[in-house]
Amino acid sequence: MDIVAAAADEIIETSHNQLNGDHGSYSPTFEKKLIEENRYDGYWVEAFQFDNQSVIGLIAFGLNSEEINFYQNPSITTQSGNRTLIQKFNGPVAMDQADITGDGLNDILICFQYGNTMLDSDPEGGKIVWLENPGRNVDKDLWKMHYVGRSTAMHRFKVGHFTQTKRWEILGLPIASKPYDLVSAVPILLFRQPDDLLNATEWPFEIIDQDFFHLIHDATRFNNDQLDSLLVASREGINWFYFNQNLNKWMIENIGHGEQEQKQQTTYYGSGGIDFGRVGNDSFAYLAAIEPFHGNVIAVYIKSMDNSLKNIYWNRYILDIYGYPNEYGEGSAHHLVCADFDKDGDYEFLVALRGPSPNQGVFLYKAIDLSRGLFAKWKVSEDSAARIAVADFDYDGLLDFATISYSVPGYYIAKNPSINIFYNRFAQKKLQAINEIQVVKQNNDLLFKVPRSNKASQYQTLPFITIDGITLSLEILPPYSSRHVDNTTYIKVLSGRIIWTDSSKKSYQPVNHSRTFLFKPRTAASLEIHSDNDRIATGSEGALLIVFETRDKSNNIHRIEDIQKILIENSLPEYSPQDARKLTFQFIRYDQYDSAQQFKGLEFYNMKGFRIKFADNDEQLCYMQMWAAGQGVNAGVHNHAKDFFCETHVCLINGSGQGGIHYLNDSKEDYDPLTTPDSVFEKLIVPSFYEQGPLWEIDAQNKPVLRNDSTVVYPWHKWQAGIDRSFNQSYDVWIVFEFNSQLSTLPS
Repeated sequence: MDIVAAAADEIIETSHNQLNGDHGSYSPTFEKKLIEENRYDGYWVEAFQFDNQSVIGLIAFGLNSEEINFYQNPSITTQSGNRTLIQKFNGPVAMDQADITGDGLNDILICFQYGNTMLDSDPEGGKIVWLENPGRNVDKDLWKMHYVGRSTAMHRFKVGHFTQTKRWEILGLPIASKPYDLVSAVPILLFRQPDDLLNATEWPFEIIDQDFFHLIHDATRFNNDQLDSLLVASREGINWFYFNQNLNKWMIENIGHGEQEQKQQTTYYGSGGIDFGRVGNDSFAYLAAIEPFHGNVIAVYIKSMDNSLKNIYWNRYILDIYGYPNEYGEGSAHHLVCADFDKDGDYEFLVALRGPSPNQGVFLYKAIDLSRGLFAKWKVSEDSAARIAVADFDYDGLLDFATISYSVPGYYIAKNPSINIFYNRFAQKKLQAINEIQVVKQNNDLLFKVPRSNKASQYQTLPFITIDGITLSLEILPPYSSRHVDNTTYIKVLSGRIIWTDSSKKSYQPVNHSRTFLFKPRTAASLEIHSDNDRIATGSEGALLIVFETRDKSNNIHRIEDIQKILIENSLPEYSPQDARKLTFQFIRYDQYDSAQQFKGLEFYNMKGFRIKFADNDEQLCYMQMWAAGQGVNAGVHNHAKDFFCETHVCLINGSGQGGIHYLNDSKEDYDPLTTPDSVFEKLIVPSFYEQGPLWEIDAQNKPVLRNDSTVVYPWHKWQAGIDRSFNQSYDVWIVFEFNSQLSTLPS
C-alpha cells in the first residue's frame, strides 16, 4: 500500500489506523479469471445485460478486428468458446447502451469508421448506429443496424435525456473536427430520436457547440435535476456540460483546467479521463481525473461544498505521475472509474494503465482525508488495461471489474492482448459477518430463517447435523453464481434451480442438466452430480439447497447394524446461538409417540426436526424429520388425510438396497389392513442418496390436488424396508421433506 499526495506524518499514521479494524488489515484482493487471450487487438470492454433479468456479460472489441462480441459470464456458463458475434464494423471506437425501443431489451449503440488515428481520421466516417436487440435470437443472427448520424472522428458519445425526458437523445463528442487538424474546436452534436424509430434513415440533429471544446477524450454522464449532464475531459480540462431548462440554453461550467505543465514538452494539456466519487452522502465528494490526453498524471478535484456542482471552488491534487511521456507525447493512463468496492458506502476508484511496464495494470485508490487530498493506493492487476468495466459478475454482493488490453496500432500494442475479469475477494471477510441464514432453537427443533433464493446477495453454507459421517448443510446460492461439487457431494434442491453440463455418458457429448425441488412424480432420482467443470451454477432464481457431504466415495452399501450406536453430531458452527449448538439429536423409537399395536416393539425410529421459513414474511417452506427402520419393517400405511403438506423422501442409507416407497396407484383406491394384500402396492426402490418424486395427486396446472379442508390428496403408501439375509440387522435411514402445499407447484 502507498499513501499518495503530500501529508504530515501523523496524518499518514492515522490513515493506516483507519484502514485496520476488526476484520484485519485493509488489503484489496482480486481473483483473476482469463476470458480470452491472444487477441488481434483490444480497446473497449463494457458490462452488458440483454435485459434486466439476464446474466451480466461483457461486450468487447478492438479498433481493427471489426468484430463486436458478447462474452458470457464465466461464473454461470459451463461451456468454453463462450462468445457471440453481435455485429461487424470497420474501426469501432466507443459504445453505449439503452433500451431504445422501450421493449425491455437493452440495445447497443456503436460509433465506427474512425480512421487510422485521430490525426489520420476518415473524413467520411465517425458514424453512429444503434443495434436492435433481437431478444431470444441473440445468438442466431447479427443484430439489425439502424443509422443515427455521423461526424468525422467521432470518439465518444452518450445516450440519455439531456433536454427532455420523453425521447432518447445522443450527444456526439468527436475528438477532432477534420483529418490532420487537432487545433480547431470540435462540434458537439445532439441527435434526437425520430418519430418513426425503426424505419428512420437517420436521426435529426443539431450542432449545439462548435467553438469551445478541443481534443475530447472522454466524458461521464450523470443525472442532475431529472436531466442528464456530462462531465467532459478535454484540452480545456474538466467541464460540466448541461442544458439549462429555465434559460433554454446549453451551459459550460469549468471545474478545473487540468494538467498545464506538459504543454511545452508534449503539446498536450488539459484532461483525458473523468469520473466522480461519492463519500458519505455527498455524491460529488471528489472528481478523479487522468491528465492530459493519454496522460501520465492522476489527479483529484475536491470541492468546498457538499452535494452540488454549483457556486463552489475545486482544489486540484496530483496523486501520481506514471513515468514520462513517450516519443508521441503520451503517457500510460487511459481510463478510470469510481465505485464502492469495499461496501463501506464510499467510492474508491480504479485507474487503467495501458503500459509498458512498470506503468501497466490497474491501481485502486481509496480516499483517506479529502480535506488534504490524501488517498491510499494498491496495485490490483499487472495486465495492460485500456478500459475497465465494473459489475458484480459473480453475484456475491461485491463489485468486480473486467479489463481489456490496449492494442491499437499507431498508439500502443500490448503483448498478448487479453480480456480478464477480476473477482472482488478483499471485502468478503467483512461481509461474512452478516449471515443471511439464521438459526435458532425452537422447542426441540432447529428453526432456520432464510432469504428467498432469488434475493440472496451472497453464498452461505450452514452445516447443522452429521449422521454416521454424512454432514448435512443448508446452503444459499445467489442468482448467477456457482459452487464446487465432487463425488462426495449430493444435493437436494429446496427452492430455485441448479444447472450443470455433463459429457460423461457414452456419447461423450455435453448434456445440459437442471434440477429443481421436485423430480418426476413417482420415480426415484439420484442426488449425485456429474459436472464437466466440477461446479453447479444458478440462473436468475438462485437456489436454496440441502447438501450432503460424505467422508469419501464408496461403492459399498453403508450399513448401520445398531441404531443405538449410530454417531449423531450437532454440526452448527461456533457463531450460532449457544442453545442451538447444544441441542442434541437422537432417534426415538416410534412406539413412544404412537401406542398403536402395529408399532409396539417395532424397530422403527423418528428424529425431529428442522423447520425452514422465509425471513421476509415468516412463510414456512418445509419441515424436515428423519426416520430409521430395521429390515423388513413396514413403517405404516397412510394417506395424510389430515395433513396439509406435500412430502418427498430422500434416502440417506438403504440398509438392504431394497427399501423404498410402496404405494397404491390411485388415491381413490381403498386400503384395508386386513384385506389389502402387499401385492397390489407399486414398489419404488429409493437407493442411498436418491429422492422420490411426488406421490400426491397433481392437477392440470401442476398444483397439488386439495380436499375441501385444504389437506393434500395422496394414495395410500408406506416406507417398506427391505431384507438382506446376509445381515442380522441393517437399518434404512431417510429424511421426509414436508413442503408447504402452497409452494409445491410442479416446475414445468
